[in-house]
Amino acid sequence: MMFGMTLLLSFSSTAKASQISTFSFMYGYIGGSLEFDEEAYPTSTITYNLTVVAYLEVTIYNLKVEISGLVKEEWQILHTEQIMSRYMVEDENFTTQMIVTLPYDTSGRLRCVIEASTDKGFGKATFYATYVRTTTHEELTALYDELLTNYSTLQTDYDQLLTSYHALNETHSLLVSEYGSMQTDYELLNSSYNSLVTSYDSLTLDYDSLQEDYAYVKTKYDASLGELNIVRILMYVFTVTTVVFVATTLYFKKKSPYLVLRKETAIKPDEE
Repeated sequence: MMFGMTLLLSFSSTAKASQISTFSFMYGYIGGSLEFDEEAYPTSTITYNLTVVAYLEVTIYNLKVEISGLVKEEWQILHTEQIMSRYMVEDENFTTQMIVTLPYDTSGRLRCVIEASTDKGFGKATFYATYVRTTTHEELTALYDELLTNYSTLQTDYDQLLTSYHALNETHSLLVSEYGSMQTDYELLNSSYNSLVTSYDSLTLDYDSLQEDYAYVKTKYDASLGELNIVRILMYVFTVTTVVFVATTLYFKKKSPYLVLRKETAIKPDEE
């Protein structure tokens, strides 16, 4: 019984009307039309399209559309649409949709009441609209076969998706494991990186200190080299001066005349 009810609900909610019917009206210089499905099934959802147009400049005091149905052999209001205090210029129009979901126990035709009141007049009309028909045994059998086919297709799709899910789940577990390993490697590398950064900073400080010492020593070296060059120049000048002096001395020594010392002897006379 419950399965049959489920089939009926499914069929009723998906069935479409065979055609569209229209009811036209005109009250107080406003007119319009109401479009609806000619047939429907219990529990189905149907749409009523209301279009209103003004033939003159008019103010709508009240425009009401009421849709009722026989539910368990009693009339029950299924939907009410009401428009109040709306001003419209000549030839202005608007459209609104009314969605009606039929109860499971709905039967017969739906009853519609349209009443309108404007500053130029009023009117009211009652008419029967969509016919709600029950499903037959043949329709239920056809629906059952269709649902059974759809069930088989869905079951096959489900099995394929389940297989894919298990494969993806295994892949996910493997990726999680690899991620944990990579996370450990990352932490080790990050620790090594931090250690290297600390060593780099320390070496940078030492390098800067050595650079300062090198600059200081180079300054001293350059100063000492300058002084050494001055001493070399002075030694060169002194050497050259000494050589010139010695050469000059030797030269003048070779050029000076010899001194001859003569020794004179006195001759005494012979003694007589």
